[in-house]
Amino acid sequence: MKNAIFLLSIATSSLVSFNLFAEQTFAQSNLQEQTQLQEKSFSEAQLAQMLAPIALYPDSLLTHVLIASTYPIEIVEAHRWLIKNDELNAEQAAESVEDFDWDASVKALVPFERILSRLSEDLTWTQQLGDAFLQDESRLLESIQVLRKQAEIAGNLEKMDNMDVSYEDSNIVIEPREKEIVYVPYYDTRMVYGTWHSVSYPPVYWRPHHSVYVSRYNPFYFHSGVHISFNYFFSAFHWHNRHVVVVNSHHSTHRYYEQRPRRLIVNGGYAKRWAHKPEHRKGVAYRTKHTSSKYHNKRAYVSESSPKKHQVVQHKIQRNSHKAQQVINQKTHKRLHNINNNISKKVTKPATKRYASMDKSKKYASQKVHRTNMSVKKVSPKKVTVKTYNKRAHKENSKSHTTITRKTKQSSNYKQKQRTTSTKRSHSKTAKTKNR
Repeated sequence: MKNAIFLLSIATSSLVSFNLFAEQTFAQSNLQEQTQLQEKSFSEAQLAQMLAPIALYPDSLLTHVLIASTYPIEIVEAHRWLIKNDELNAEQAAESVEDFDWDASVKALVPFERILSRLSEDLTWTQQLGDAFLQDESRLLESIQVLRKQAEIAGNLEKMDNMDVSYEDSNIVIEPREKEIVYVPYYDTRMVYGTWHSVSYPPVYWRPHHSVYVSRYNPFYFHSGVHISFNYFFSAFHWHNRHVVVVNSHHSTHRYYEQRPRRLIVNGGYAKRWAHKPEHRKGVAYRTKHTSSKYHNKRAYVSESSPKKHQVVQHKIQRNSHKAQQVINQKTHKRLHNINNNISKKVTKPATKRYASMDKSKKYASQKVHRTNMSVKKVSPKKVTVKTYNKRAHKENSKSHTTITRKTKQSSNYKQKQRTTSTKRSHSKTAKTKNR
């Protein structure tokens, strides 16, 4: 009994120590993950630094820039395509790109050549912007509103000529004044936001491609407007919930932007929250393990305390595998059937043609041989003279026969003419007697 009690005490103590060790390791792993996320997540100063050159863009254009930044390879492909096809204008380029397999946001940026070139040339900034957007969407939208409020406090937001600036629950909304034309503003980020707070993270400054004059009295320079189609407006900001909303233009009944404003996109029943598509990222690594597991971990998670869920998942897996096997069997059966048909056609039709051609060639060859044999035979000179004489006599007989037929035809025609003239004379005589 003493030994059994001693063994039980040892087992319980080992179990308790093992549980404590497991809890400690789990807590340490959670702390390490949190610290890694905090280290790799962007601070408020870093977000303001990268968002400074685009925070005052119109909302529709800004949503396309943020979504497209998550697909940097497609941005580079689109920019290279634009360089190759530089003879096309904005409308022609937008029409020719509609059937490409790029994301809709990248296609929407094709008419805006300057923005696409900025995103393609400064890939580190583009990738950081996309990672920040995927990492924490609400924080990024909050930092955009902070920058817009700084520009408002500096008194520069009122000087945007081609934009409508409105307010929704203390949120600043920027929209193009002309609904079918989008103007891209250029501004000096070191001046338009007033005094910049963080010295260690100055705002990103884009140098203009050509000479552009910007001052404190005129802080914005607008490039030539870009005429856009109705498919351009498919995304908007839901500022109250701090996320981007996407609408499918093919399912919506509102065709033009005058009938489909931003509020209707946000509050409409056909809108839904934007979701990242990893297939358009094309192998570009994510910034953190959390985001990579979020978009690449497709395994079904089932808890041990839910056997019903486990059974349901197993049933779905079996059903899907059965369907896949059926589809594979059907495809293989069709392929084999097509292969057999092709083989039978190839065997039957050309074979008959070949044999027929061979038979014809044999016939022709036999005829040639027979003719050659006939020509080889020797003929006596008397028979040749008889044949020539007969030919001449046949020709003379045919000539005499033709002359006789001609004479008979002429005589018959002459007789018919005489008869017709006699009948006419008789008719004329009878007519004269009646008149008398």
